[in-house]
Amino acid sequence: MNNRKRQVIQSSLELFTEKGFQNTSIQDILQRANISKGTFYNYFSSKNECFMAILEQNRYEASLRRHEILLGKDKTDIEVLAQQTAVLMQINQKQNLFSLFEAIFHSGDIEMKKLIAHHRLYEIQWLTERLIDVFGEEARPYSYECSVLFFGIVYHMSMSYISTHEMRLEAVVLARTSLRHISAIVPKMIETKEVLLTADNIQILENKLATNKMTKEIIVDRLAGFYERLNDHDPQPLGEQFTASLVEEFSKDNPRYAVIEALLKPFRESFHNTSHEAESKELANFMWYLVKKA
Repeated sequence: MNNRKRQVIQSSLELFTEKGFQNTSIQDILQRANISKGTFYNYFSSKNECFMAILEQNRYEASLRRHEILLGKDKTDIEVLAQQTAVLMQINQKQNLFSLFEAIFHSGDIEMKKLIAHHRLYEIQWLTERLIDVFGEEARPYSYECSVLFFGIVYHMSMSYISTHEMRLEAVVLARTSLRHISAIVPKMIETKEVLLTADNIQILENKLATNKMTKEIIVDRLAGFYERLNDHDPQPLGEQFTASLVEEFSKDNPRYAVIEALLKPFRESFHNTSHEAESKELANFMWYLVKKA
């Protein structure tokens, strides 16, 4: 993603939170981002698609941070999972997106409601797999239903707390408490074998979330292009070394994914507070997905 497109996304986010999604026009975005209408439509076919780009950007950021939280930790540790589940809540809260979500859900915009619902399906899918990590394979038939229950608990606990305290619960506290409730439910579900949302629902979910597969060939191409731009403008010696190492590793017939995984965090950190930070995060997220599938 180039810097101009990121500028459009950032300007749109600012306007959506300031004025609301419905009250923000494309002309408002053009003026805030200082771009032409043609430039906007070169990136997005509609205002809705622009909003989805914001959600995707946040999801990429959350995925990367969750990976870094888990790195070197016990994946069965429920406290690690609490910290991971809190990440996207923290990102959304920092960007003041909760109020925007609420406004959209209470609006008559059916398309936008579907877009947000689709976005949330990714979270359910991710948590479904992580609950199996924590509670074991015997919890697999119940993990999807427990994921749905978790997000229901999070939502209603959060709204009830806000209505009585006029402030939001800390994300990690909310996630930890909600997972504690789920940990009490799982053994009972395993014992009774009672479930409404079965493994068939998980397959339906995965079909809905089907996306283009990222390959190591695509990663090599993206990294190589990134490396060339580093040499042409704003060179980062340490970042260049990490990028070159990743290109070399991915180019092998049998990449050492453990080595790649160890390189991801320093690669990302080497571009912190530089003009390459956003793109390095995006690349790191793609690489993490490939490592996870390996």
